[in-house]
Amino acid sequence: MEAYREKTRKGSDSVTIYGLITRYLDAMAQNQKLADRTKKDRRAHLDTVRTELGNMEVKALESRKARPFLLGWRDKRAATPKTADALLGDLSAVLNWAKDKGEIASNPLQDFPRIYQVDRADVIWQPEHLDLLLKWADPEVAWAVRLAAETGLRKNDLLALPWTAVKDQAIVFQTSKSKKKRSVVIPLTASLREVLAEIPQRAVTILTSSDALPWKAPGNGLDSGVRRARMDALAHAQKVHGADAQTGLEGLRFHDLRGTAATRLVLAGVPIEEVAVILGWEPSRVHEIVRRYVSDEAMAMGLILRFSTGKSLLQPAAK
Repeated sequence: MEAYREKTRKGSDSVTIYGLITRYLDAMAQNQKLADRTKKDRRAHLDTVRTELGNMEVKALESRKARPFLLGWRDKRAATPKTADALLGDLSAVLNWAKDKGEIASNPLQDFPRIYQVDRADVIWQPEHLDLLLKWADPEVAWAVRLAAETGLRKNDLLALPWTAVKDQAIVFQTSKSKKKRSVVIPLTASLREVLAEIPQRAVTILTSSDALPWKAPGNGLDSGVRRARMDALAHAQKVHGADAQTGLEGLRFHDLRGTAATRLVLAGVPIEEVAVILGWEPSRVHEIVRRYVSDEAMAMGLILRFSTGKSLLQPAAK
C-alpha cells in the first residue's frame, strides 16, 4: 500500500481518482491565479476526496452511474451541507481540469445541484462589514462599494453611471434592467452627496480604476479589488487572533449591497414603497429587510426627516 501511495504521490497513476487528484494538486501549486487560502482549502477538501474515493478508476467516470454515485457520496454529509457541497465542488474543478487536458470526455459533476441553499434576499452588508472592508480597500474600490451601498444600483449600472446623471436633487438614470424607456430616480441623501463629493471627476463615468479610466464591464477589476481587500482584512485578523479567525465578510457579495442601500434609503426618510421602486423589488421584500435590520427608533427618525421636508425625497424625473 505504501508503495502505491508513493506511486500516486509522484503523479504517475493515470488509472485512479487518487492519481488524478494528485496530479491536479501538483498543477494547482504552480497556479499563480489562485489565492493561497483557496489552495489551502481546496487541498484539504481534495485530501478527503482522494482518501475516500481514491480507489475509484477514472474510466468509471464515463458511466451513467457516476453522477448519482458521487451525489450519493456527497449526500452522506448532508448534516454539514456547505462542506459537503465544497467537497464535490472541488472534485468538479479537478474533473474540469482533466476534461480540458483530454483525460476524460465529460465532467459528470457539471452543474451538480447544491444541498446548501442561501436565501440571499435578506442578506446585507451591515455597518461593521463596510467599515472593515473600506479600511483595507483601495480608494477607487472603496468609492464603488460606498456608492453601491447608497444607491442600490447593480454593479454593471454603477460602472456605467455618468456624472451627467447627477441632478440637483437626485440621480436620474436608465438602468440596464429597464424593459421600457423609464429611469430610476435615486434621491441625493446626505451620505450619497458626501460620497459623490469625495470622488474626483476624472472621466465621463463617476467610477474609475486607479488609472483614471472607466472600469471595464463586467467589472472583473473591481471584483479583484474587493477580493484583495477581503484577503488583507482576513490576513490581519488571523495574524492578530490566530489562524481560525474570521472577519464577518465571509459569504457577502457585492450584490448584497443593494439590501444595504434599502436600509439606508429608509433611514433617510424614503418611504418603503419608493425604495421598492428604486430597487425594482416587491415592497414586501423591502419590508422584511427593514424589519430585520432597522430599529423602530431609526424608522421614526426617518419619518421625522420626511415630514420635516414636507414632501417625498423621491422626486419625479425631469422630462
